[in-house]
Amino acid sequence: MNLNDIKQLWSSSIKDAKDKISQQKSDLGKLSVVIHNASWCPDCEREVSQLLALDELASHSFANVTLYSYEDKEEYKQKKLAGELVVTCLPTLIFYLQDKEVMRIEEDSAGQLVETLLKL
Repeated sequence: MNLNDIKQLWSSSIKDAKDKISQQKSDLGKLSVVIHNASWCPDCEREVSQLLALDELASHSFANVTLYSYEDKEEYKQKKLAGELVVTCLPTLIFYLQDKEVMRIEEDSAGQLVETLLKL
């Protein structure tokens, strides 16, 4: 699954997230983001939809967005248990500024993704 597939699959969630995000324009153009995601993960849908909505509303969108999609749930679980993954949970969003990691959000169940990101 690629980024365009995710945008299409979750288009209504992205629209809903855009409706909830204030119209404050942010400049995300200096940041790159790496998304670890799965379409079967409800937390992923919420978090990634918010992230993509914010990106669409920004005055300058992310410099680069990279998606790692784990569509085979059983394979993901096996690799996680074996310690073969670079992340410990889904979703994981890793933000970079000039190739340096500046923030990592792992399964933001508190729902503060947008507020946290706008503080960068």
